[in-house]
Amino acid sequence: MARGDHTIDYQHREVVLRADFDLLDDDLCSWVSMRFVQGVRAPEAGETVYLMDGRGRGCVGKVERVEGHYACVRPDWSTFTGGPLPSGVSSGLNLR
Repeated sequence: MARGDHTIDYQHREVVLRADFDLLDDDLCSWVSMRFVQGVRAPEAGETVYLMDGRGRGCVGKVERVEGHYACVRPDWSTFTGGPLPSGVSSGLNLR
């Protein structure tokens, strides 16, 4: 994800999604539930979101694809805040 490519439509769609950074797929993507997104449009493939976990850690991410109520989001690890990178990410990560 290129810097400056973080435009987010705050008024019309959900922008913060709950993630578990300890449960990443083989591509280091996070699958997040959008089941309870209400009142605004759920994000679609190609859109930017903010991922946040239960410990207050977070980063910007790009929605890769949507399958039913789940979105596959590729985190931009260079934007990660709130502590060290998750263990599954920090070992041998090539920041994308």
